[in-house]
Amino acid sequence: MKFDAVVIGAGPAGSASAYTMAKAGYKVLMIEKGSEPGAKNVSGAMIREAVISKVFETKDLPFERIVKRVRLIFKTRENETEISVKPKDKLYTIARLKFDKWLAQKAEGAGAVLITKTTVTGIEGQKVITERGEIEAGKIVIAEGANALLSMSLGLRRELRSEETVLGIKEVYASTRDEVAKRFGLQGDEGESWRIITDYPLPSAGFIYTYKDAVAIGIGAKVDEITQRDIRPFELLDTFKEPYSELIKGFSLREYSAKIIPENGFPSFKPCEGSIYVVGDALGLVDPLTFDGIGPAVISGHLAGKAESCNAYSNSLYEASEILKVMRSRPLTRELLKGDNLSLYIHLVTDFSLSWAEGDLSKLKYYKNSLGTILKHLLLGLEVVQ
Repeated sequence: MKFDAVVIGAGPAGSASAYTMAKAGYKVLMIEKGSEPGAKNVSGAMIREAVISKVFETKDLPFERIVKRVRLIFKTRENETEISVKPKDKLYTIARLKFDKWLAQKAEGAGAVLITKTTVTGIEGQKVITERGEIEAGKIVIAEGANALLSMSLGLRRELRSEETVLGIKEVYASTRDEVAKRFGLQGDEGESWRIITDYPLPSAGFIYTYKDAVAIGIGAKVDEITQRDIRPFELLDTFKEPYSELIKGFSLREYSAKIIPENGFPSFKPCEGSIYVVGDALGLVDPLTFDGIGPAVISGHLAGKAESCNAYSNSLYEASEILKVMRSRPLTRELLKGDNLSLYIHLVTDFSLSWAEGDLSKLKYYKNSLGTILKHLLLGLEVVQ
């Protein structure tokens, strides 16, 4: 069997790549190991329509709710400060199973062939080896996700160290559309996205997303922190969600899942070699500052699909704003996750808010000793926004 291109993985990056090549007239095969696209994904998410629409027509995008308010919460054990934002751009909450199916259907509609329940066991030259047989391909796109066994076996990247990975844990609680709207004060298709930065029981970042008839709640923390403090993942999530228990009281648990999120990647990892291209999470393209992995995945898949050579793909990654922001945010993210730095800012924000409310900013004098650290991070932050 021979195809112009074989795409391994039918997530956002894989489908974007297959869609781009099929639209250009290439004979494309997309191989998914799950029972259907999205079956292996564990994240509910928020997406930015402006990024997705760079590749796909989005008028029939299967969103859950339109995000009308983003709540950014800095939370210590004793206090919290909340910043509420009304986004101007179109933001949607999505369920990954529906979203990934929709993306794969776009690729199929453009002419790509999808086969599921098939595992790729290796790549030898131009041959993709599966448990069902071999497929010859002129171009191979690896969109296998963060568990990048194929990419590592080819020497395109190394295994991530524990300090370079975040463990994300998520639960989805189902109810009725009216009950979700009532508890969050929503109307119609309106939705909310919460981002909670906390240092208890350890430095971590959590989220709450509203779906049509469900609520997703989750948290992510560095793997080495979880290991060193001997906290089991479900204990971390239980501690995190306890203050928000009234939001999901009486709802039924629909899903519990966990995934590894890479905190390192391109350009440390090779994006391609010869006619083999790596995209999305397998290339470590996740922006931890904005909780955005789907946007960079779609863009990298599209760029790999368009590229006529490895060099052209590599150059296009450096020129894409969605990829550049991931690369530029990593040094700042690494610094924020070191030692007590994240805790420093969580307490600074909450203490500033409290001191301002009480009319006594002199309480912030304790942060004078941290000015050097704050200045260092400010300079790194300027690199992110350049």
